[in-house]
Amino acid sequence: MIHTASVDLRYWGEAFMYAVHIRRLILTISLSGRVPYEAWTRRKPDVSYLCIFGSLGWAHVPEEVRRGKLESRAVKVCMLGW
Repeated sequence: MIHTASVDLRYWGEAFMYAVHIRRLILTISLSGRVPYEAWTRRKPDVSYLCIFGSLGWAHVPEEVRRGKLESRAVKVCMLGW
């Protein structure tokens, strides 16, 4: 995931935690076609919040942080998780 997203190796912890989270949402044979989350809570998991690791996005900069009227209102960020 780190090499595919072309992010720095210092983010290996975030990549590991995201991989573990995704692994918990994958069907398993031992649970007869259910995911571990579903076996534990008896509800189907909502995966609409997942995004591609390392995808680009924009984060809003609040007015309190901006220095003036012409300053940028958003900064480019790299999504490292959910």
